[in-house]
Amino acid sequence: MKQSISTKQILIDLLSIKDQVKKLFENQKEFNSLVTYLCAKDYYNDDNIPFPTLKEIEIGTGLNSNQLRKQLLRIYEDLFNYDPIYNLEFNETEYVFYLNYNKVYGSFTLTKIMNLPRIGENVTIPFLKAKVNTDYFYVDDIRHYFEGNTQRIDIYLLAGSFNSYWYNRKHQAVEENEISFRDLYDLYDFQLKKLLKIGRYKYDR
Repeated sequence: MKQSISTKQILIDLLSIKDQVKKLFENQKEFNSLVTYLCAKDYYNDDNIPFPTLKEIEIGTGLNSNQLRKQLLRIYEDLFNYDPIYNLEFNETEYVFYLNYNKVYGSFTLTKIMNLPRIGENVTIPFLKAKVNTDYFYVDDIRHYFEGNTQRIDIYLLAGSFNSYWYNRKHQAVEENEISFRDLYDLYDFQLKKLLKIGRYKYDR
């Protein structure tokens, strides 16, 4: 069964990379009025500017609803079909480190890094010790985020040393519905171990 694609979601997807859409499509006569309208404001990142409705775009561009849907779908397909016509470019990179020591948080951002730490690797951060009360961490998670022209890499650090058993046991517990995904973020490790009866909590009633 062919999937029905939401026009509204296509709009939001394209707004998340509006600068690249502008670069690739603005000078094409067919798409000029639509791309100019979409790129006039930062709808995606500015919380004070609501996403435009399809009706507002029709009025602002002079396109009727059928033309608008066809143009949005055409741009989307040219970018994201199995064999796309255009390639996206994320030329800027940003690395954001998030530190967590018993719910005390710190963060810092880098624009360049020689070696990206991987999950399980230990990391010493001496320059945020006053804020988070320790300088010794391990990488718990890494997430890559693509928006605009930027690839942002979020590196999540937890205090202490990496324990492969505990790391895998937590994720097993989520998979088997022993704890919720939310519990991983809301609860301290000792609380999770109590729930899962691990270590010295094994025989707790």
